[in-house]
Amino acid sequence: MSMSDDDRDIREYLNGSMSAFHRLYARYERPLFFYIKSMVRQHETAEDIFQSVWQQVITKLPGFGFKGAFHNWLFAIAHHKVIDFMRANLPSVVSLDDRGNDHFNLPVRELIADPAPDVLRQLNAKELWQRVLDVVATLPPAQREVFTLRLESGLTFKQIAALQGTSLNTVLGRMHYALTRVRAALKDDEAKTP
Repeated sequence: MSMSDDDRDIREYLNGSMSAFHRLYARYERPLFFYIKSMVRQHETAEDIFQSVWQQVITKLPGFGFKGAFHNWLFAIAHHKVIDFMRANLPSVVSLDDRGNDHFNLPVRELIADPAPDVLRQLNAKELWQRVLDVVATLPPAQREVFTLRLESGLTFKQIAALQGTSLNTVLGRMHYALTRVRAALKDDEAKTP
């Protein structure tokens, strides 16, 4: 997947090619739905928001103008719809404070891995991934969003900061707290394993 693929598919779709739209949709279907579902936690609500995102894309795509990366624009639409849902349905949810100044220069998978990953040897990959998802589901919304956007969408921390309307340091701090909680949960699992 490259930006030229997105640009080509957008241009072809705007010229009447439904197959070009299907390629664009297929390219982002999984990461977009995963992001939305990880944020709202309810499958039916995630499906509704997912459909709403694509409806907005179809409506506004003629004015997209190729001013930026399509995937950034797509996830920004999803972000705003998730925030709208949370505001309407979870009024007690508060954002995290702005603590944390750690900078991450490593790929996410390396950040998750613990230097002493005994638990990785004891769990198969599917069980481990499910456990990570279970822990991520318990994170505060801002941390969960940073974690899933970085892992699933491939957005950079700088892009996530722009999307969340916060500083890069805040986003990095949120990622740090999310990774700390995931690691702690995996270590707890390891301690409980005989």
